Amino acid sequence: MTNSGSRSDRGNGSKKRRRLLSKRLALFGVVAVLVLTAGCLGVLGGSDGEPAEHAPADSNMLLHVDADVLSDEDNQQLVDAFASVEDEEAVDDQGDVVSEFENETGLDIREANQFLLFANTDEGPVDESGGIIVYSDWETDAVISAIEEEDETEYEQTEFEGESVLYEPAEDPEYGAPQYVGDLGDGRFVFGPEAPVRGALEVEYGDADPVSGDVREAYDETRDGHVTLAMSLPDGSVPENDPMTPNVDVSAFQNVSVITGVYDTDGGEAGIEMGIHADSEDDALDVKDVIDGAISMFSGSTTNDDLKDTLREIEVEQDGTTVDISYWNDIDELVELIESNDL
Repeated sequence: MTNSGSRSDRGNGSKKRRRLLSKRLALFGVVAVLVLTAGCLGVLGGSDGEPAEHAPADSNMLLHVDADVLSDEDNQQLVDAFASVEDEEAVDDQGDVVSEFENETGLDIREANQFLLFANTDEGPVDESGGIIVYSDWETDAVISAIEEEDETEYEQTEFEGESVLYEPAEDPEYGAPQYVGDLGDGRFVFGPEAPVRGALEVEYGDADPVSGDVREAYDETRDGHVTLAMSLPDGSVPENDPMTPNVDVSAFQNVSVITGVYDTDGGEAGIEMGIHADSEDDALDVKDVIDGAISMFSGSTTNDDLKDTLREIEVEQDGTTVDISYWNDIDELVELIESNDL
């Protein structure tokens, strides 16, 4: 048996690993920080253009987030409520996310207008197959300097399709996969592993087409909100019997091709809207019946009156081959539900 080192050494290594991963997340995964901070977050901003025009053709997931969420007071109430349930001190930490990002990178997060997370989940998990496109007012030199400082390694500028727009680390990181940066021009960047970054650059500077097909069509047809999501449901991803819901027959979802979602706030309310796109009208009817039955079953089995009322406020409608699900409520009521652990 080899010596794995002292407990102190292992602890120091673990702390260093967490510190490096935390820094990489802060820089490359700021969109993930925004989304995860709110539980379900987002907003679409005022920058012209559509980031999906840079996403590679094989993308089967598109998640659009707008940095305007940072100034959304209604959303912030929900963020604070979720954080307080987990950890009372975490409420203060939410405000620190932005300041810490800015202090450590020198980049003003408010100069970032739009984020698009794209991925091909058939090729692997999002952190391996996905990239993040950012529309911003950042200068390229400032972005690369910030990355070099935080990753503690130099980035080399290399050519891609005759353009000096690809930046790659001079050496692999101690933990995790190397992260690349692509300059799409005019303050637009793509961050992530090598393959998705090169994929987005190929769309901008090469002959590759951007994402199209069912996912892109569903994405374009879904209204803008704080978060807009469109993703395919790969074959085999729905089990015939889900152990998490043993009394619900989820097999109807095997005939679902695309799922869309929107999270938004409006006039003191917050809501989530979903679109489940089935292969046929009959399949959509089956999906609606399953959802209606699940809501009825769960609302009938709970003894919590607030949760029962919440479940009964979920609206489910069929429109052709699509099943639309919607839930909206007052911010104050949602905060009460969250803080009472009913959500």
